[in-house]
Amino acid sequence: MSKAKLAYAIWPWGLKEEAQMIQGMEDIKAVGFRYFESVATAVDMFKGRTKEFKAIIEKHQVYPVSFYFWNRGDSEKDIRTVQEALDFLAANNIRSISVQATGKKGGATPEELQAELKTLQGIGAVCKPYGIMPCLHPHAGTRVMFEKEVDFMMQNTDPEMVFFGPDTAHLTVGHCNAVEIFDRYAKRIKFVHLKDVKKKQQAAGDGGQKQGFEIYSSFLEMGEGEVDFAGIFKILDRAGFDGYLTVELDSSRFGNKQSAEMNMKFMKAHGFA
Repeated sequence: MSKAKLAYAIWPWGLKEEAQMIQGMEDIKAVGFRYFESVATAVDMFKGRTKEFKAIIEKHQVYPVSFYFWNRGDSEKDIRTVQEALDFLAANNIRSISVQATGKKGGATPEELQAELKTLQGIGAVCKPYGIMPCLHPHAGTRVMFEKEVDFMMQNTDPEMVFFGPDTAHLTVGHCNAVEIFDRYAKRIKFVHLKDVKKKQQAAGDGGQKQGFEIYSSFLEMGEGEVDFAGIFKILDRAGFDGYLTVELDSSRFGNKQSAEMNMKFMKAHGFA
């Protein structure tokens, strides 16, 4: 039986108002999820208001397990953004964060990879005293999208300070074999994003909510595309993965709650929940 736990990404419900976050929490709870990931924008929303955030969490009994950060290409500023959030994260028992590389179309240059490496190592250094694990999140349209970029970052970072948070769909649209990548770095995986995609389909970003990261309209509910989830679950089970499998869908064709229902049905069919 899998040791993994389930969570759901609630940022697609909206990032401008508390009510949007609360609606996301209520919807995923109704479907059967009790844990969630949000993004750095939510940390900013509750800056200096940790008690209010905790009160909302306790009222609804749906709990945060990660927040998602994205680099912008200024190493000092990107490290500081994470550093300034650490007290809030620790106060909410967050043990891992997702870290997306700086945006870049068409693959990273050696110089860009070195710059990204410096930032990731710096984030790892500031997180370590808090016991928080920064998990590199390969992502379409960034400096860490393709296999050689993933390998460079994983092979040149300290495994005690930098961890892996692969995304099944982003690896696929980056022309990676997701199962092989999961297998290669299984022992460093501390957080996972699950979503589906067609292998020959481009990752169509629509610019989304202008939060600093792209929203992708080509990603699908689990089981609607071609990702080999059975193969991925097998690898995670073999590695004894006991972290969070976080289902995420940037843009729903049916409405966020209905997509969450579809994803929960898929996970239950595979022995989870």
